[in-house]
Amino acid sequence: MPTTVDDIIREGITEAIVTTVSKSGIPNAAPMGIVRRGTRYFIRMFPDTVTHKNSVDSGYLAANFTADARIYVISAFRDLPPEFFQFEEGMVPPRLKEAAGWAYFRCTTDDVVSLEPIGVKVARCSQPVFNRGFASVIEATIVGTRLRFYKGDEGIKKIHEYEAVVKKCGSPTDIEAMKILKEILNIF
Repeated sequence: MPTTVDDIIREGITEAIVTTVSKSGIPNAAPMGIVRRGTRYFIRMFPDTVTHKNSVDSGYLAANFTADARIYVISAFRDLPPEFFQFEEGMVPPRLKEAAGWAYFRCTTDDVVSLEPIGVKVARCSQPVFNRGFASVIEATIVGTRLRFYKGDEGIKKIHEYEAVVKKCGSPTDIEAMKILKEILNIF
């Protein structure tokens, strides 16, 4: 069973739901890619986001690992309700209740948010598998968060291409996540 952050986050970019908490105790969740280069971990965050502000203010964040594509879609565009979060004793940010595992990090911010691992927990261990439908939901969600950067309807065309893969390869949860994404973005 994985026991360190190095066991979970491999070289490259690992998608996770990052959770933070505001100074007033309000939890926040957002999908983000954690970059690992050797022994260095970091996230490129837009500085005008709640997640960035909370990680700067508290100095901590949690990376939550889940295969539920709906959580990625919803947290990319909306606030998750409080019942999605669990505060652990002695840890500043909350974690997601239903996460299969999570890692806590101390943050320092300059041009990127540098991460120092301070703890990891695996709640459920399962055989790792790769699902093209899940991956396509994640890619479509990323495109959805960046639609303003695309020319014309290029971004929407990409989302429809990912949707075709989800319909072919995705689980019922992945298909539902794609439906939620299209509803949020008002794409039909």
